[in-house]
Amino acid sequence: MVYIFRFKIYAAASALCLLAMLFSPQSALTEHRILIDKGTNQLAFFADNLLIDVFPVATGRQTHFTPEGNWQVVNKLVYPAWRDPNGGPLIPGGVPENPLGPRWLGLNALGTTGSSYGVHGNNNPYSIGTYASSGCIRMRNEDILWLYERVPVGTKVQITSTGQDLLSLKKYDRVFVNGVEQEFARYLGPVQAEETTYLPLRTLAPAFGCRLTWESASNSLLAANIDCEVKFAIGSKEITINNITYETNDAPILLEDMTYIPDYYLKDFFGADFLGEENRALKIDAHIDPTERKLVKYHFDLSVNGKTINLPETLTPLSDGENLLVPLRPLCAAVGAEIGWNNDAQCVEIKTKGRLLSIPLNGSPAQLDNAVLTRQAHIFVRAGASYVSLDFLQELLGFKAEVDYVARILKISNTKKARIAAQVLPPIQMSFRIA
Repeated sequence: MVYIFRFKIYAAASALCLLAMLFSPQSALTEHRILIDKGTNQLAFFADNLLIDVFPVATGRQTHFTPEGNWQVVNKLVYPAWRDPNGGPLIPGGVPENPLGPRWLGLNALGTTGSSYGVHGNNNPYSIGTYASSGCIRMRNEDILWLYERVPVGTKVQITSTGQDLLSLKKYDRVFVNGVEQEFARYLGPVQAEETTYLPLRTLAPAFGCRLTWESASNSLLAANIDCEVKFAIGSKEITINNITYETNDAPILLEDMTYIPDYYLKDFFGADFLGEENRALKIDAHIDPTERKLVKYHFDLSVNGKTINLPETLTPLSDGENLLVPLRPLCAAVGAEIGWNNDAQCVEIKTKGRLLSIPLNGSPAQLDNAVLTRQAHIFVRAGASYVSLDFLQELLGFKAEVDYVARILKISNTKKARIAAQVLPPIQMSFRIA
């Protein structure tokens, strides 16, 4: 005769509480599932068809102790009490002597009601990864605490013994950008949806020089660096990059309040190169100059006296998080100022009405004729194009700027006497609409 030894758990909750749990709205949820392979002692957790994570577990000391088949989670207990089925005192939950750990997910395996077989924590972490239990599935305590909060009653649980490495269901679980391994929050690394790997954008954004901005008006997220401004919405396959809209195969998703994007977004929309996968790690070249990480694109259309001036993509305004940097050449042309380059002094020069504004490239204080100015120009030069802080220009050229960051509209009007000019500049009405 074969005997199957099973733990017996005891909950302080009444039978009514148990029934309420069994027939709670959570039990109708079917988008979660658990796969356990005794051959490799691994547990994979899926949510909404996404493979979220894979955990090491301990299973039965003998092959038949942990029953194979398709089961369900039928109850959930916090700090379950335990009594040895061979007799002995009741050991309350939460004490070191209790072998069930802090949480219990009861299974209806072999016609039981969730008190005999379960997924639970343990008081012997060294047993994880081995064959050590009397039939239950043991997890590390920190893992069961995380899993418990995400597994509703009714979750399907499949137990097999195929020997498959469940980690192989993911293409990779480590990511290197420019040779630096990215540090994902625990349980929030790459997730797999069939052939597509999703990555947490917030974690990778700094490596790509991206600033993330949530636009509540359009319910979309803006991810911008110095080369691209990418806009998308959770669940939508439409994505806009530098004001051009594309249709993608997969939409971004929201997981644990974090935006996840398909990995190929980094290639197709952020200009990265995938250098290959090795030892379950993806290697990426982000092509971002470290000196340019703080600057991001900030698109807008320019209208001067009712006439639209189309700025080329190479002259898209930039933002450093505090200052809006506008391209000098088209702006000076719009106000009738002459812009040039002084190679000897290594500075940009703006001439208008007989006066000269000099802005050194090295960040030294600008000068108006021979007077040193205290306000910083925040000059930045890229590919031969000069950008200067709008606040600096409006102070010296006499503009008044009004910025609506929600609607992304910048309005500039000439309402005061220009400091740079010898006389009042002609009235100018300019509006910038940020796309």
